Parts: sequence; C-alpha cells; structure tokens
Amino acid sequence: MILKRFILRHRALVLGAVALSAASALSTMALLSYINELAANGVHAGRATSLLEGAGWLVAVLATGAMSQFILARLGGDLVAQLRIDLSRRFIDLEYEKLANEKHAIFGSLIEDVASIAPLVLVAPLLAYNGLLVVLYASYLASVSPPLLGILAAFLCVTVVASLVLERFLRRRFDALREANEKVFEYFRYLSEGKKELALNAARARHVADELIRPAIHRSRRLMIQVHTGLGFNEAWSSAVIYASVFVIVYVGYASLALPQATIMRFVIGALFLSGPVAFIVSAARQVGVGTASLRHLQRVGLDLGGEVDPPAHGADPGIGDEWRSIALRGVSYAYAGDEDGRIALGPVDMEIRRGELLFIVGGNGSGKSTLLLLLASLLTPRTGELVVDGVPLELDRQRHRERFTGVFGDFFLFPHVLDVAGHPLPDERIRALLVSLGLGSQVQVTQGELSKLTLSTGQRKRLALLQCYAEDRDIFFFDEWAADQDAHFRDYFYRMLLPELKARGKTVVAITHDDRYFSLADRVVKLEAGRIVSDTRRRDGGAAYAARDPAAGHRVS
Repeated sequence: MILKRFILRHRALVLGAVALSAASALSTMALLSYINELAANGVHAGRATSLLEGAGWLVAVLATGAMSQFILARLGGDLVAQLRIDLSRRFIDLEYEKLANEKHAIFGSLIEDVASIAPLVLVAPLLAYNGLLVVLYASYLASVSPPLLGILAAFLCVTVVASLVLERFLRRRFDALREANEKVFEYFRYLSEGKKELALNAARARHVADELIRPAIHRSRRLMIQVHTGLGFNEAWSSAVIYASVFVIVYVGYASLALPQATIMRFVIGALFLSGPVAFIVSAARQVGVGTASLRHLQRVGLDLGGEVDPPAHGADPGIGDEWRSIALRGVSYAYAGDEDGRIALGPVDMEIRRGELLFIVGGNGSGKSTLLLLLASLLTPRTGELVVDGVPLELDRQRHRERFTGVFGDFFLFPHVLDVAGHPLPDERIRALLVSLGLGSQVQVTQGELSKLTLSTGQRKRLALLQCYAEDRDIFFFDEWAADQDAHFRDYFYRMLLPELKARGKTVVAITHDDRYFSLADRVVKLEAGRIVSDTRRRDGGAAYAARDPAAGHRVS
C-alpha cells in the first residue's frame, strides 16, 4: 500500500513527528496537572516561581507542537509529490484500452484523489498524539476518582460504537460521492474540448449546461450534504456526549458519591481537557473516509498504488538486433467496451504484414480500419485470436513490439519536444531541415529540440506529427488518414515522394486512406467492410497489374 511504503521510506521523519507529538502530549499533561494544582490549592508564596513554572510548560507545549507541525508539513509536501510521481508513472504504464474507456475518471484521479489521500498520512501522527493524550488524561483521571472515570468511560464507549456504525453507513455514500464528482469532471471536459461546437450551437450549450452539468452537480451536492451531515452529526453527538458525561459526573459525584468539591473540580477540568483529543479522533473520520474512498477509486480505474512503481527505463534502443520478418493476425476479433450486445467492431480477421512492404488499408467509415491498426500495434487486446510475430504468438513482450511502430493517429497529439528513438532531443539542425522539407520552415522555430509553435492548421499539425516520426525512425510507419487535411500539392508529395522514400529505406509503411487514385502506388491494398476483410490485392509487376484474393472464397482472381 502506498501509505505503508511512504511511511517506511520516511520513517525517520514519521518517528520524529510521533516523538514530538508524544513530547507535546506529555507537556500538555504536565500543564494540566499544574493548572489543577493551582486551582485546588491556590497561589501562595512564590508567585513568580509559580508563574515561571507555568510559562515553562506553556513554552514546552508550543515548541514541541510547532516542531511537530513543521515535520507534518514536510511529510505532506513529500507525500503529495510522491503520489503525483507514482500516479503519473502508473498512468504511463496503463494500457491504452483502459484509458480510452475511462479517460475522465483517470484524469480526475490525478487531481482530486491525490489531494484526498495525502491527509491520511498527515493524520497518523496527530492520531498518535491525541491517542496518547487520551491515555494520559485517563490515567490522571483514574488517580483522581476511579468511579467517575468509569462513568466517563461508559459515555465514551457509546460515542465510539455510534461512530463505528455511522462510518459503515457512510462508506457507500463516500464512494457514490466520488463517482458523482467523476461524472462532473467528465462534463467539464465537454466544456474545454467542445468549446467551438458549443459556441456555434446555443441549444447544445443549454443542453450541456441544463441537462448534463446541472443535474450532475446537484447529485454531487446532495451526496456531499449527506456525507458531511453525517460526519457533522457524529462530531456534534460526540461533543454532546462529553458534556452530558460532565453533567452526570458532577451530579453523581455530589449526590451519590459525596465526593469533595476539590476532587470533582479536578476531575471536571481533566474531563474537559480530554474532550479535545476525543473530538479530534472523531473528526478524523472525515479525512479517513474521503481518503479511503479515493484509494478505492484508484483501484477501480486501474491506478492501484499497492506495489512499488518501477522507474521508467532510459536510453534503451528497442530496435537494435530486431530483425523481424512478418507480423500476422490469426483469427482476431475485437469489440469495444460499452457497445450494446457486445457488437464485434472487427473480425474475425486473418492477415499478414511483411517487412518492407507498403500497405494501404481502405474502406468506409466504421469499417474497422483504425481498430485494425491498433490491434497490429498491440494497443488493443484481441477478444479472440492472437497477434503473431515471425510465427511466435506475442504474449508478454508487448512493449518491445509496440516500439517497432511510429506514426500519426487519426486523433494524434503533438508534443513540443522532438525526440529520437532513445528519448534524446534531435539536433536543431536536423529538425530545421525537416521543417523546411515539410513546408514549415518559416512558421515554426526550434530551440534545443523544442518547437516554438504548435497552434497551426490541422494539415500543418499533421506535418509536425510526421516530423516526430522521422525523428524516431522506427521500423514501421503508420498513417491514419494523414493526407486527408493536406492541400493538393502535399497530398501528392506524400503519396509519390514520402511513402516511396520510406519504403526505399527499408521501412514498413501502413497507411489508412480513401485516396483511390493513389492505390496503384502500394504493394498491397486491404479493403474492409463492416469489420471484415473483403479483398486483399497485391501488386504483381511494377503496379501494372494486381492479384486479388477474395478472403470469403479462399482463392485468387485476376
């Protein structure tokens, strides 16, 4: 568990905080004893000495408390930083499938859950401090009057039992509140990512605001009120029980036990001091409830922090010595999570890609082209069938296989730093030359591998994405409708110059395209319809003729 690992890693600071908390508790106890002695016996000769002794205990309480709070602040800062580092690494290691299905929930974890989990560590030394205070105060009260302590203990037991029952009742509501906030985050994402569409369509903007965001916020509000009302009732109940116990103690002490006034006064003062740490322990349920709900949420979305997080590898070149010859899908099918009735998006599919070939994947919208590409790159896990490299099923070494690929997705993301295959910045001179060749030399500058501008047209942004591919220079280049947003010149340049040049360098190229007038340039054209391969044509003699295979018929036709 992350909290256990963190405490072990920072055990010196944690032990220091606990020790200072204990010292603060002892100083507070000594101060209480001194105040009770003054209250019972009065101030006689040596007032200055009495004042100095009391001031000394006050200074001790302040010093130990201040140092303890400083250490707790240090622990809090360290924990938040460590949580963010660990979560970001888990995020990087998370499978694409999981992220694609629950993106809003996982992004919310990086923001809200970190802030909720951190107080769990900070509250531990404070619980130890207040727990020690309870023990010391109880010991002191036992020396004053065991019968009165028995009455007080009975009231405290009632408080503890009621708190445990309430905690079990609120646990589901904590989880429901976390899920409600997650839905609010999802709708907030609509505001940022769909701002242009909302600006053009006032009716949709009203729908998002009134039918989605407002109900989600109200549900979160309702659950928040329920949770915090329950916690507040617990705190109010605990305070009322303490005051009720003091009332009963005074009444019983005088009416039934006939105790002297001095004894009852000393006990009442001690009981009121005891109410402070008891109230803190009860109120800590708020932080513990929110924090544990966040821990459960992390486990649910796949960001479980239960084990050590391996540091990312640096400087490795996964392509060295990797002389693969073919990549094949054997009986592969895939269905996206959330599709009604488990509708198959692709498959079953049998196909093979040979090293060095130029392959076009074609078909209508929704035919499964992008899904096929993601399966080839092992970013999706087949529902049935397997991915095979040189006749060997791909099992555990999925990351090495993925690092054979570089390319531009349909929903690509641009990073400002241009890095080579080992993760090092590409030399600025090389980047400038690529920018010029892509027609962006005058729009984008580069300094120490970082591009000066990413806010370009969609076609120009795709060229910057292509620049990143050239920098990585992996075995397999893929393009998902790369030419769709290019002008006529660059579209022609892409098909007639860039793709053949990559093939001449021994690269394997997979391009999803609708540009049928360029199909003759490919070594092979695979056509999909409704998730199935309906034709697989291969060039025979310099592009003048093709041999076509009908997968359904199982034979070749001219």
